[in-house]
Amino acid sequence: MSDLKRIDTNAYVTVQGQYAVVNEGAGYAIINIQTKQIVARNISSFLDCAKTLEYIVGKDEYQDLIQHSTSNENPPQIQLTKFGVKPDVQRLIEIYAPATVRVEKKVHWNRSRYKCYDVSGNFLGRVKGKQGDRYWEDRSGNKHY
Repeated sequence: MSDLKRIDTNAYVTVQGQYAVVNEGAGYAIINIQTKQIVARNISSFLDCAKTLEYIVGKDEYQDLIQHSTSNENPPQIQLTKFGVKPDVQRLIEIYAPATVRVEKKVHWNRSRYKCYDVSGNFLGRVKGKQGDRYWEDRSGNKHY
């Protein structure tokens, strides 16, 4: 046990590309290592941090593809994040909240509710209803079928 070292809470927890995850004590933050700017903070779980980091790196790679593309014959396809939800829920999220990086699922009897959040942890809206009758409800309560 003497070979185990204490982990500095201000040290990088993980690094992917030019981004790193930092444990801030009350939560995690994602920083750009090159610019030293905070990209996202107050992320409650490490798993949410990993998903957000994956999204950010994927988005950067997509931007690089667009900038370095020399041919318009085969335009790059946008690879949207799959959240492990049913296709009808995924479709509503893609249409009404493409900035979603985290989805929370709550089940009440035969109905499910999926809350969607962006990179900063802001609530975007939710998918409600039972299978075959799902709809998007935005922050102001407007329903979109």
